[in-house]
Amino acid sequence: MKQIWVQLETITEHPISRSQAREVLLGLEKFNKIIFDFDKILEVGQAFADEIFRVFKNKYPDIQIQTEHMNQAVSFMVQRAQNTRR
Repeated sequence: MKQIWVQLETITEHPISRSQAREVLLGLEKFNKIIFDFDKILEVGQAFADEIFRVFKNKYPDIQIQTEHMNQAVSFMVQRAQNTRR
């Protein structure tokens, strides 16, 4: 299994836009498992979460996405995107 750990804090300090999510996701379709580390990320935008946890996940349903170190605000946005996955 090919997996990758993505520490978002090193990529962007304020991940809010769909384009930022696309930059983060660039090339990640090659992996079976992606672990997103939200350490030091205080909030994410709805578009950012939607692009990763709905759009990307729908496009690549066999890729497992895991998260780490989410605070309540980040978790809320991620869950919101996941709940509208269909």
